Order: sequence, then structure tokens, then C-alpha cells
Amino acid sequence: MSIELHSFTVALNAADPQGFRSRAEHRAWTWQAVSNLAKAVQAAGMDAEARLRGHDRSGLLLFEATDRGAAFLRDLPSVLRVEGHAS
Repeated sequence: MSIELHSFTVALNAADPQGFRSRAEHRAWTWQAVSNLAKAVQAAGMDAEARLRGHDRSGLLLFEATDRGAAFLRDLPSVLRVEGHAS
């Protein structure tokens, strides 16, 4: 049995750098938010359903996830939106 994964872009809340005093503060916030999100996925036992593949400095993350994993990500309070990519 295989699990079909799709690519999703995940935007974090407060990803807008204008809400921070400096670019360094925004990068630090982004780094911590990405780490917290990865820990939440692992703690919920969803790491087989949603896999973090990368992120940029602005708070956009690339996940490979099942539909169930994407739904889980959408329900997290730190996530602003989850958008799928066409295969």
C-alpha cells in the first residue's frame, strides 16, 4: 500500500515582516515558528502524513502531505493558509 503525497505551501501567521522591529527579529521569529510547527506535527504523530521539505525567510514552508496531513496543518493556530500545487 502506498501513500500519495502532494506538495503544499504553508503560510505562517505573522509572516509579514512589517510587524517586526527589524529583519533579524523577523528571521528569528520565522525560525522559531518553523521549529514549533515541525514539533507539533511530530508530537501529533502526523510525521508520516505531513513532511516539511523546506522554508524561506518570509515564513512560507513547503510540505509534502497527504490530504489528511494538509487538513491537520490547516487546523493549527500558527498556520494562516495551506495551498496545494497541481501535479
